[in-house]
Amino acid sequence: MWILSHILKLLLIIALAFTQGIAQDQEELGQNEAEESDSLETIKEGFSGATNSDIDYDALVKELYGKEEQKLKTKVEAAPKEEQQVGRRVMGPAPGLLKNSFMHGGHIAINAASPFAVAEQLYSWYSFIDASLTFKLPFELYVESIPLYLLFEISSFKFENNYPEGGSFSGVSYIGQASAIGDHSGAAIGFGFWDRSMGGMLEANYRFRPTTNTFLRFGTRGVLITDIEPMGAAWWLELRVSTGLEL
Repeated sequence: MWILSHILKLLLIIALAFTQGIAQDQEELGQNEAEESDSLETIKEGFSGATNSDIDYDALVKELYGKEEQKLKTKVEAAPKEEQQVGRRVMGPAPGLLKNSFMHGGHIAINAASPFAVAEQLYSWYSFIDASLTFKLPFELYVESIPLYLLFEISSFKFENNYPEGGSFSGVSYIGQASAIGDHSGAAIGFGFWDRSMGGMLEANYRFRPTTNTFLRFGTRGVLITDIEPMGAAWWLELRVSTGLEL
């Protein structure tokens, strides 16, 4: 009987302890549900535009998202800036040799030319290979955004006729030119005097540079003379080759 009474007491103590634990668990669960309900109510009030003076919504938002924003800003600031490499395109004449001279930006060229097509008045006239010297002045004019370079040329020319009657048209020409010069191609227009006759020219050419400050140029030029005795106005086309040095 003594043992039985002790067993009953032990079972009673265990039952009381178990009942008390269940009650504590239910009480903690109720507190957690109440806190979650309050949090949901706070969020709902924030979205619905409620103005509860006890809740600082700005501080809540900053607390939730401020750290992430600061981390993102730190990463952006820490990211190395990529250096932009801007390609420099070389346009027109080369830099030149005489950088400290007033002639810097100019060039000097030696040219050879020979007509390959002539006007009807010159069909019976013989042409020759002409030589010329061209100076590019270190000045430029702008038309819109296109730079025009100024050139001056001194050239020899010679035509001879034996049939039906003898005659010659030869001498020295003096031509002022305006030229647009690109990386490889160029064009020029000019006016001047061929001996005592007035005339004009138009040229297109292509060039390349064997070295930095030298160039080799090939082109074609059309020449119109206003008065050649005794024929009057006449024209011809010539092939040209030039070599020069950038100053």
